[in-house]
Amino acid sequence: MVWFRATRADDGACRERLTELGRRMADAYGIEARAGWRDEAGFRTWLETYEPLAPARCDAFVEALRIEAITLGLDTLALNGRHVEAFDWAA
Repeated sequence: MVWFRATRADDGACRERLTELGRRMADAYGIEARAGWRDEAGFRTWLETYEPLAPARCDAFVEALRIEAITLGLDTLALNGRHVEAFDWAA
């Protein structure tokens, strides 16, 4: 999962770039990409999920995701950066 905060004024740009990022990652890794948001005081917190991803591919995926986000300019919309949270699911 990845989360970041952005201003509400950037909603359209975030949605557009997350859609493209998800498409690129799905094409390259055969995963399902989803993105959503929640309102916070003065901004939105966006959340991205990518599943299923084998643990052995996680490091390569995270690096590719970082590069694609930079390429799309998504990281420039993220207040205080994009935060990656990788979990190994128990069940």
